[in-house]
Amino acid sequence: MPSLKSNLVKRIDRLPKPANAADAMQPLFEAVSNSIHSTQDRFKDKVATGGKIIVTLTMEGRQAPERIIVEDNGVGLDGKNYDAFTTTDTDNKIARGGKGVGRLLWLDCFEEISVKSTSFEDGTEKQRSFSFVLSQSDQIQEYEENEVEATHANTGVMIEFGALQDNGYRAKFPGRAAYVFQHFTSHFLPTFIGKRSPIITVHCGDETRHYPEEINSIIHRRETIENIPTEEYGPLTLTLMECDKVASSDLQGSHFVHFIAHDRTVHSQKIDGKLGLKYFGANEDRVFHAVLIGKFLDDNVNQERTKFQFEDAVLERIVNDVCAPHIEKFLAGPLQTLRQDQRTRVKAITESYPSVAFGDVDELQEKLPSGELNDDAIFGHLSRERYRRDQRQAEKIRAVLERLKEPTVDVDAFANAIEAAGKAIEEAEQKSLTEYIVRRKVVLDFIEILLEKVRDDTRDSSYQREDILHSFICPMRVNTLADGSRKVVATASHDLWIIDERLTFAQYFSSDEEFHNLSDAVASYSSHLVMRHLGQLEMRHLPSV
Repeated sequence: MPSLKSNLVKRIDRLPKPANAADAMQPLFEAVSNSIHSTQDRFKDKVATGGKIIVTLTMEGRQAPERIIVEDNGVGLDGKNYDAFTTTDTDNKIARGGKGVGRLLWLDCFEEISVKSTSFEDGTEKQRSFSFVLSQSDQIQEYEENEVEATHANTGVMIEFGALQDNGYRAKFPGRAAYVFQHFTSHFLPTFIGKRSPIITVHCGDETRHYPEEINSIIHRRETIENIPTEEYGPLTLTLMECDKVASSDLQGSHFVHFIAHDRTVHSQKIDGKLGLKYFGANEDRVFHAVLIGKFLDDNVNQERTKFQFEDAVLERIVNDVCAPHIEKFLAGPLQTLRQDQRTRVKAITESYPSVAFGDVDELQEKLPSGELNDDAIFGHLSRERYRRDQRQAEKIRAVLERLKEPTVDVDAFANAIEAAGKAIEEAEQKSLTEYIVRRKVVLDFIEILLEKVRDDTRDSSYQREDILHSFICPMRVNTLADGSRKVVATASHDLWIIDERLTFAQYFSSDEEFHNLSDAVASYSSHLVMRHLGQLEMRHLPSV
């Protein structure tokens, strides 16, 4: 029976091309990740001392690297791993989050790829070497295989990548060592802060970094909260870190929560606005970073492990609902001074908008992110909490109404429920009324200032700038009656209540219309109503046939 044919060239051509530096470095990250897994497989719990990985990037000025070499002392490409290498979409490392597409990214990214491996198999060491090329068939070329006397000392893999392809990778790959190290640090941060990271040496041009030692030198304080229970996202583990500001020197911000899936940084969420801090610490040289991991994140990452398969709003909710309480506790000292500033803003907002003042300032602040200092955001948080309270109160009132329908009702309990519900309704109405009065007071204060300015302006003695006052109270050249007909045009926005409270709900008004036209239109419309009313009365008194 015929089977489907695979078009590898077309598939790789359709792979998403890099949109930023992190995307462009993803093929390199895949190679380093493979080496990490390989050393972990060989050295197990001793990988932190026995595992070694060396990454060398040959840089030309500030351009993308001309050559990259990744070598390790892991288990090498033994029979099982080599079979997996030559199989697309393999499930060989699915438990670790491997999707079997890393090698496809290599073909998309690099012009040349050569692989050399030494592995221990059946009592001997087997050496394999080959070139890996992009073609419709025979992607493994120049294959050689040899067996040598087993020493167990030389196992591992060395992969040499040639120049980057001119399909977005060359343009987006960072050309400065500082940016390479920054992305490298961020991407493998969860591995580096754990206990299962091999020793990784990265040479980039003339600069060298050693990991995880490099990470430990910039982390001044660390705390891990394991298995935080959540209803929507399952258990999550959060690591909180106070770092030297150099940890954020190449990031667009200061403080971040890094979302991790399968030991990879998939998304870094900036939380500067929530904390309200630029830097903190005695010397104002500290930043905050957090790492979040969990099965929910592992299960919802895309095939390339570059994006999550849920909306960005979910990330925001996780930061607010899951991470924020622990972050506030971890940064209690630096955030203490911010609380007073936030308190002042909350008081000002509730004075202008009493409807969101559902409690005292302390209670209101408990509903806000600790460092939130944006007035719009504070009002939004308070409004949302007010809505939730109104919903809960409505449920209570509906429950009282349901009890009223019951044949047997406890009079005292019913009276207490009615009193509580009535008190809550009265409180909400009072706050809404207060807010309405505050708004009207602002308008009246403005009209008072406007009147003073108009009186002082003597440039036009005939009208004393009547148009200014007119347009403020009522839009000019607007009519709610058209040509004396019975058609009613919708009223425009106006503040006619300034003239007379009874005009607040005026149904008809006219701006800059001769009075006799308006009176004729109103009279015509009124006569029509009277005649229609009389006609209805007459119809009601017709004798039945």
